[in-house]
Amino acid sequence: MPDAPLQPPNHPIWADLASPDIEASKQFYGGLFGWEAETVAPPEAGTYTLWRLDGKTAAAIQTTMDGQMPPVWRAYIHAADAAATTEKARQAGATIFMEPMDVFDSGRLAFFADPTGAAIGLWQPLTMAGAEVMFEPGSLGWIELATTDMDAAKRFYKDVFGWDSHTSEGEMPYTEWQLDGRSIAGAMTMGPQMEGVPPHWQVYFSVEDVDKSAAQVQELGGSLMVPAMDFPGGRFAIVGDPHGSTFGLMFLRR
Repeated sequence: MPDAPLQPPNHPIWADLASPDIEASKQFYGGLFGWEAETVAPPEAGTYTLWRLDGKTAAAIQTTMDGQMPPVWRAYIHAADAAATTEKARQAGATIFMEPMDVFDSGRLAFFADPTGAAIGLWQPLTMAGAEVMFEPGSLGWIELATTDMDAAKRFYKDVFGWDSHTSEGEMPYTEWQLDGRSIAGAMTMGPQMEGVPPHWQVYFSVEDVDKSAAQVQELGGSLMVPAMDFPGGRFAIVGDPHGSTFGLMFLRR
């Protein structure tokens, strides 16, 4: 029997990276997070490779097979029924990039963009439960939507996943997506400083020291996109790996 998913349906469950150079990415992320790699699919299936943290599955990587997909981190939501959730998304105005498909006996995968253009994946676990570790240093800690139309996003994610939204007003309003009163993801409206950047979901990994990890990213050949700064719940930075895939580093005060 496979292990039960770490998170219930409609919660973030997984993240993977599309990279043009798997070996280089293994070196970068292994050095940054201490991940160990295990390839589980052949080249014709994208050389899908799991990253493990202390033996637990934390994330994955595959090649950008068509040569057109940009290097990018992708976030996935736990779907109890990928087909039914995809149909909900379609009815709510999504653009479907990948209809639900079987991934060997591991689970079912689907991918779409919300009405504002931000892409998100679905994972229906079978033998592969998704992330076996989250919220610990070196593992997936948060996902965040950057959108040009917050009202449209709120309607869409409520219709598809049942997410409620709680917005903290201020100089930079911030929305938390919630299920049963628990914050599970975030969202913000894209400002003028992000002109030219399409709406997207940003993946964040938990770290013990944001400043130290951001410096390590640069030492390993990556780049600093947004310097480390405090927010009410902790500290974060946005960085890029050597191929240009952006991701966040986050420390949450508990």
